[in-house]
Amino acid sequence: MSKYFPQPKTIKVNSDVELIAFQCQDTVVQLASIPPGATFELHRHPESQIGMQIAGRLEFNLNGTKEILEPFGQVYVAGSNVLHGSKNPFSETALAFDVKRITNSQEAEEAILRVSPTQDEITGFECQSVVGSWFEIVITKIPPKGVIPIRQSANETMGIILNARLTIAVAEQQQNLKYGSVYYAPANALYGGHNPSDETVSLIEILIKPRSRISVKDAFSKTDMMARSLTTS
Repeated sequence: MSKYFPQPKTIKVNSDVELIAFQCQDTVVQLASIPPGATFELHRHPESQIGMQIAGRLEFNLNGTKEILEPFGQVYVAGSNVLHGSKNPFSETALAFDVKRITNSQEAEEAILRVSPTQDEITGFECQSVVGSWFEIVITKIPPKGVIPIRQSANETMGIILNARLTIAVAEQQQNLKYGSVYYAPANALYGGHNPSDETVSLIEILIKPRSRISVKDAFSKTDMMARSLTTS
């Protein structure tokens, strides 16, 4: 089993909801399909947790304060041992992801963070992003035949493929990943990708601690040869 391309594990939460979980070293990435009427009861755990809607809407409850989460509109942040839960009172099935890990951050965090449109500084690809005290989330649209430049970061990075297929290389390993797959790039590992298809692919990246744009640019300039090799494979 590759640590760079973790295998999914199914977790049954209750009679209505199952999670697909990926263990990425000290971080767990979970994908959930929440049918109409399903509920996650209020609960707490030592890990901090963040999450976002991919499709459909969800009513999120953070210690008694409720917010309707829209697809790619907000990220919720539940700190260690903070009560949180959710339910789907709507007629459409909701798709969501969340990330859980033990954090050492002492910085005060807003419960709901808004996602903002932006653009990748290197590729010019259309993006949306949000930055928290211990994480950054970037949603990128990768056009047909588009390349994610090889980079090296001080941050751990996890990626979720939202549609079609995407070729991803991490260190010495490479895989062609389909919808719902997750990859993991440890800190300081070289990683990048290529969209071999004729359709735009949406990718969610979760970075533990905000990424350094300068280090990404430097890594790209030093690893251009590796990127060209990836696109021709």
